[in-house]
Amino acid sequence: MRKKAYLFIILTAFYTAVMINYPSPLIKSLGYQQGLNLYAHMVSTRSRYDFISSPGLRKLDNLEGTVRAVTPEQGRNFASILDKHLAQGSSCIIECSELDTWHSSPAGLQYLRKMRPRTYRVVIFDGGHHLPSLGLSPDIIIIPRLAGYAVHSYTLDGVKIATIEKMARECGIPSVIVTVPRMALVKNETAMENITVRILDSCPRQEVAADFNPVANSRMSKYNGFIFAYIDRNYAKNPALFNKRVGELGTKGVKKIYLAFDFKYSSKQQASNYCQQLEGNWELPVECVNQPVKVMNVFWGGR
Repeated sequence: MRKKAYLFIILTAFYTAVMINYPSPLIKSLGYQQGLNLYAHMVSTRSRYDFISSPGLRKLDNLEGTVRAVTPEQGRNFASILDKHLAQGSSCIIECSELDTWHSSPAGLQYLRKMRPRTYRVVIFDGGHHLPSLGLSPDIIIIPRLAGYAVHSYTLDGVKIATIEKMARECGIPSVIVTVPRMALVKNETAMENITVRILDSCPRQEVAADFNPVANSRMSKYNGFIFAYIDRNYAKNPALFNKRVGELGTKGVKKIYLAFDFKYSSKQQASNYCQQLEGNWELPVECVNQPVKVMNVFWGGR
């Protein structure tokens, strides 16, 4: 009997993992979307969330209204998507990986300024690829937590939540930062919007300075004397390009550089060497903040 119970738990966990990640079109055709919507509604309206940083939300000039999530399925014409939501009066826009990354581009940076007076920006921080977000002052950062990590479905770049908390404190990050169970936060409009509405309702509002001058370059940002950057495939293979872009960002007054790596393209030793080389180039402390983990190996106890 006990073996059957264990088998049931394992199968349920496996099915949940398949639902939460990105299944094949065949699985989607077998009632996937209906099941996901039901799962998302049930879990997102009941799951616990915990604040790890709660400086309060700035007050919006306009009356707060609709919360909208931008899912990966909506495509990559981000300017058009954001224009549509702003035109419809959305006062809170939830962003996943690609849209959040786009904001470190020149066009995306321009949209940060355009969005700021009219809407809250929420980022789903599910791995090191979101590290530059810390320098771009999203209003809310939601971390899907699993075994103490912020982890992605398939990208090997998990970050310990304790590390994010430490950076937020050390760097004076003004964002509200919240953790939710990883299995509760699927990249589904229902789940993301329900959880965000509950968080918004729990946050006090406050007057903040109007100045908002985000500083970014491709996959990197600078805030309050700190640089936050993600070493993807391009930067891993071309450190000279990374150094060039850091130089464009500017290191005057910088106290420290934080790096996260996509460990599909870098080993832990290569990441350590990269940090050491960068320290020599810029004469600044450099810290790698993430590890080669994703949902499944953290879920099964791997590191």
